[in-house]
Amino acid sequence: MLFFFYWILYLGTSALIWTTAQARPRSSHGVIKRELGHFEERYINTLNYKLHNETVKLIGYKKIKIPLEEIDAFEDHYFTNYAELQKFDSNFYDQASIELRVYFPVAGALIEHQGSMIEANELGEFEIKDVDSDYVVLGRKQSGRVQGVQGNIIKDGIIYLADQAHPTHQIGNVFVYDFGYKSLDHNHDHSHSKRSSGTCIENHGGENCSDAYNIHEGRCPENHQVCMDYNGYFTDCKKENKYLYFTGSDCYVSLSKGNCWNEIM
Repeated sequence: MLFFFYWILYLGTSALIWTTAQARPRSSHGVIKRELGHFEERYINTLNYKLHNETVKLIGYKKIKIPLEEIDAFEDHYFTNYAELQKFDSNFYDQASIELRVYFPVAGALIEHQGSMIEANELGEFEIKDVDSDYVVLGRKQSGRVQGVQGNIIKDGIIYLADQAHPTHQIGNVFVYDFGYKSLDHNHDHSHSKRSSGTCIENHGGENCSDAYNIHEGRCPENHQVCMDYNGYFTDCKKENKYLYFTGSDCYVSLSKGNCWNEIM
């Protein structure tokens, strides 16, 4: 009987959370698609490209799924502080799918051209106007700051994506890629001697993004043993609220610069 009581209580609580989330006015997928098109064009214009406009350029995004129980708090925070959060050019909230997107140049991307791999610069640019392949991103080179994660295939100094990234669409000469989901639920009890699979700690050789790339946005006491994914705008410095305070955090800044796109959830 006790189990039955708790089961009914659980179902009731879940239904209440879902009903509350559904009650909020929500943009349709069609509206979001139009808004997203405008956003991507604006985002491309914020990138200070080094090469001329006709060259091939790659941008990508990671998606962060907002958990059901976090939706109300996240949206209250997002829309209350909308003007401030929009100062970050790289984020777009897909309210229809309840996902936060973070965009970035696909820095150091490797694609095939004329039978060999060619490498993009730090802004995802190539010094050519077209390639003779299908623009699939194969991976990136290993470096001191990017070493790959367990979900990658690492061979001869190359970090290959287990699932090669195909462009989803094209805006002029800019190709756009979906690099899947980023999880904020990774274990925060990392140490430098034991790296957790799939995280920035593993990818950056035992350092977090903050130390690997000297990104220190402040706002919270620094913890060098964890991913600083919770020290964004208006943060309360509590790790359990990282969905609310990811935007503007050290981890967000690093991701938006194209440092972390090979990380697999």
